[in-house]
Amino acid sequence: MIGDPEFEKVYRAAQECFEENRLDEAERLFLKLLERNARGYADVFNRLGLIYSQKGLLERAAQFFEKALALNPKYTDAALSLVVTYNELQKFADAERVFTQAAKVVRSEPTSLDPFIQGKLANEHGKLGDAYYNLGLYDQALDEFRKAVKLRPNFVDILTKIGMTLREKGELDQAIEAFIKAKATGSQYVPAYIHLGIAYYTQNRRDLALQEWKAAQKIDPANRAVQVYLNLAKKP
Repeated sequence: MIGDPEFEKVYRAAQECFEENRLDEAERLFLKLLERNARGYADVFNRLGLIYSQKGLLERAAQFFEKALALNPKYTDAALSLVVTYNELQKFADAERVFTQAAKVVRSEPTSLDPFIQGKLANEHGKLGDAYYNLGLYDQALDEFRKAVKLRPNFVDILTKIGMTLREKGELDQAIEAFIKAKATGSQYVPAYIHLGIAYYTQNRRDLALQEWKAAQKIDPANRAVQVYLNLAKKP
């Protein structure tokens, strides 16, 4: 409790153990704090969640992140950690629910929109998009990827994934536009060239496909995937 010297002493000791990666000792001390104050600090619950996450106890980690958010719904770090944990548990609906709420909190408080938090939010949108993409849920994937680039317009890998998702949906012209935008954003990002070439090749525009793959080869001469596609384009 704030103002309790003994509580503050144990809290500082627990933080020190946590920072030094002495997780068992940190866990013992943080749990001791909860014995003294059942509600605790949101940070205590969050730290315990991080400890259990590192130990691979994901269900228990999720419980503590949830408790941290119950105490402080605006605790962005706890929310993002819970999103990651839910993703690892393959609880994608729960992950999206928590993340959507976290994003609303951040948008409602412009002062919290610092580059670090924006980047973390964008990355979590990207991870959710990957999960949906891998499940073949392309509309949901596209929605997450677009949310990511709204926060971080220069994330060239996400721009490329937007193109890949559009291609899987059969929207080749829009996919090509996305890949071209990705190239313009990151001129050395080889996957953008590779996937633009694939889109052109799918449209039977072999000359354009070959042009993209040759450009990719100049950037990364040792890239095996590029060589495979170049060989494909040269076949009659």
